[in-house]
Amino acid sequence: MTIAFTSTQPGSTWLLVPRGFTTWSLKPVRGEVFNEVLSEATPIKFTFYQNLSFSYSPLEGGVEVAIEYRAPHAALIEEPRGFFYSTQVSASRLDDVRLEVKLPPGSGGDVRVYGAEGYEVGWADGRVQVTAEGPIEGGRLIIEFELPSKRARLMELEDGCFKVKAPSRYEAAARRVLEFYVEIYPSLRDVFNVELEGVEVRLYVPSVEDVARGVGGFIPFTGGKLGDVNLNLFYVRAAEGTVELIALHELVHHLLWRAGIQPSLLWVHEGLAEYLSIELGKQAGLGEAASSRERTLDSVASQLRSFGFIQGWSFNQPGDLTPYYAASYAVFKRLADGYGGLRLYSAFFNYTYARAPIDSDEEVLECLSLAAGVDLRPLFAEWGFKVAGGYTTEWLSSIEEGLARLPSWCQPARLLASLTLRVARALANAGLHDEALAAARVAGGLVAGGEVVSLLIYATLAAALALSFMQLRREKALAA
Repeated sequence: MTIAFTSTQPGSTWLLVPRGFTTWSLKPVRGEVFNEVLSEATPIKFTFYQNLSFSYSPLEGGVEVAIEYRAPHAALIEEPRGFFYSTQVSASRLDDVRLEVKLPPGSGGDVRVYGAEGYEVGWADGRVQVTAEGPIEGGRLIIEFELPSKRARLMELEDGCFKVKAPSRYEAAARRVLEFYVEIYPSLRDVFNVELEGVEVRLYVPSVEDVARGVGGFIPFTGGKLGDVNLNLFYVRAAEGTVELIALHELVHHLLWRAGIQPSLLWVHEGLAEYLSIELGKQAGLGEAASSRERTLDSVASQLRSFGFIQGWSFNQPGDLTPYYAASYAVFKRLADGYGGLRLYSAFFNYTYARAPIDSDEEVLECLSLAAGVDLRPLFAEWGFKVAGGYTTEWLSSIEEGLARLPSWCQPARLLASLTLRVARALANAGLHDEALAAARVAGGLVAGGEVVSLLIYATLAAALALSFMQLRREKALAA
């Protein structure tokens, strides 16, 4: 890639240059360049790019500067389809931006261009050239193109129960995935206690919709069974370990299916796929890729008031799915933190496998409770899950047991909690389980903080009595 900067006047400018994934060079073709400074881009910090500012002075009527670098995988191709996604081309708003992209030999002129308001499609040196001018949306120019007279050369790699297919030009990426699967499989077997058979993986060239939606991979579910693992080749451009993390996430879905959990339970499938891929990914050395995903999910989950909305998650769910992934992950992360980590899920999968198929929330909660050795249904109710009425009754009974254990001097809290429990039971008996759970949460809070609540009430009453006494004394003094 060559960035050509030209000017007839002296001045200064800035643009983004690569950091880490390739080397770059700045060559003054005409004029002088000085005061070159590299710094972090602001207000957005980029993992793979940094800000280059420089000043320039014309000689012989102008300035011309060339910034050059190689951009691996800027174009992804599986004939007859091609997908071009530019490097960051952000530059000073004071400068005019013009991009010229020569598509690979054999490309046709029927292209779809995204990110530029104005563009032209022509020919240069016997190849299709797309020329875009003006600000580039998000600093990225995207082109979908065709190579109509060509067909892809595909290759396969196989080891054990895994077979990876990809266009032959991406053999290195395919080998990375296969070697990682072979390496991580024993750890997965230890957790799931099941064996896999005939898992096929396909590395594919994405569409613009895949990239816009952040699709790292997917597994179709047709004919009552899971299909191949499909991995988006776009992420070979991402941080080290990202492809492996995505591959691990998708493989967990196959193991969950093998352990008897139906794909229709999306919150279970996606929550465990996120949690297990992050935890096992860390153990396998995926480092920053796993930690970055964990930070993202934790950050989103921390903004959520409850997690119960994920029970309604379906395959055709519209809108931003990030909160669904984050809430599902948070559920299984918190369960693991409280009940034994990966050992909890190893026991859980023993129960799901024995009771397969698992296709309801009630069965999931029952198996989780058996694995944890404690009834987890009240905890899920606190998280906002809709559970059967019997679960609400059991939770109310557990709150009443806590109420009975409060010290005798905590009468204010005991009275308030008792009244709230009566309301909760009445709501539960009327079939208003959401309202009953809300009242039960209030009663549970009063019991949990019974001593503090009682002390605050006593202190408030004492203060009120003291003020009344002082007021009475003042009135008597004035009367005298």
